[in-house]
Amino acid sequence: MLRAYMCGHFCVAASGFCALSFIGQTVSAGAWPSAVGQGQIISTTVNDRAKTAYNENGKADTPVDFSKLDTALYWEHGLSEDLTIVLNSSLQEIKFSAGVDQVEFQGLGESGLGLRSVIWQNQEAVLSGQVSVIFPSSGETVSDADLGFGAVNYELRLLAGRSFKLAERDGFVDVQAAWRLRPSGGPDEYRVDAALGWRPQENVQLLAQGFYGHGNGKFSIARQNSRLKLQGSVVYDRNAKTSYQIGAYQTVAGQNIVKEKAVFIGVWQRY
Repeated sequence: MLRAYMCGHFCVAASGFCALSFIGQTVSAGAWPSAVGQGQIISTTVNDRAKTAYNENGKADTPVDFSKLDTALYWEHGLSEDLTIVLNSSLQEIKFSAGVDQVEFQGLGESGLGLRSVIWQNQEAVLSGQVSVIFPSSGETVSDADLGFGAVNYELRLLAGRSFKLAERDGFVDVQAAWRLRPSGGPDEYRVDAALGWRPQENVQLLAQGFYGHGNGKFSIARQNSRLKLQGSVVYDRNAKTSYQIGAYQTVAGQNIVKEKAVFIGVWQRY
């Protein structure tokens, strides 16, 4: 059974005080709610490559040939002052080889349905919780497992955000902790995401992010794995309804996971 070191952790972030992270193919929005009857539709394309993988000791010395073209679609909509519904899915084109083993896949990635609720909020800060149902596909589902492995699973996420002023310009910080529960026998997973955004001018936002994940894998299914990725991007607001984003990320530490380098572009449509 081919251990693909795969299931990448592809991540982008929104404009305004909203951070967005694509983890595998599951999307989790920032802590701030969408206004009632308003929302946004986000499409993002990622070109992802890896030539080495981290082994079980955390050394990036395993030769691989990994590439992924991932086009993701995300939608969120405000149902009430405190409730926001989120939907996501993606299309993937994956190629992976390690030694004599080779995998190729084209098709639908994981899809998710979530509900985010505000727990507490004031003018500067917000604390939210989100429950999501993740529907599997024939593509990436579980880190370091074969493509298509897994079944319906669930995610519990706690999100905290705070806005601030720096040099009289708007900024925000967003921190999230999540537990991916796989009752079908797949390994549970823990994740921590952090985003820092700042606007040097009114229509431009700079974003720095970090993403950590740890999977409690069993060797017969998927080995224990971890990954830490760092990302930087720029968001340009063309107008009040449309923004464009360009950025890159890289895996900087890991265990039983590919060492990814990726570039991405995104288009944000608000309504």
